[in-house]
Amino acid sequence: MENTIIYLIRHSEQLREYSNIVVSQEENEKIILSIEGEKKAEKLSLNNELLDIYGIWSSSYSRAVGTAKYIAYRNNLKINIDNRLNERKLRIFRRIKEVRRNKRTFIYNRTNN
Repeated sequence: MENTIIYLIRHSEQLREYSNIVVSQEENEKIILSIEGEKKAEKLSLNNELLDIYGIWSSSYSRAVGTAKYIAYRNNLKINIDNRLNERKLRIFRRIKEVRRNKRTFIYNRTNN
């Protein structure tokens, strides 16, 4: 029986101007990689373990596709977009609506630590 290896890779660094603000789900899906994120994604694609792979699947998020494109290019593969891989919908938006009703300020910050 042949072993199958699955690599799970988180998207590279996103454009920082979005990291400390609350955006809509649609805007969140369109956040792109920073210049540093593009460089890191390209460097990741040089990993020999990611050569000669069978396929690439990605969420539809711009930053996920932006990370996968370098690996796809090196392997001459198309990226299979699968919405089941998308991040969970941001539950915070219910809370933002409540806060707006109460006219309070609410700041959301997600870190990767």
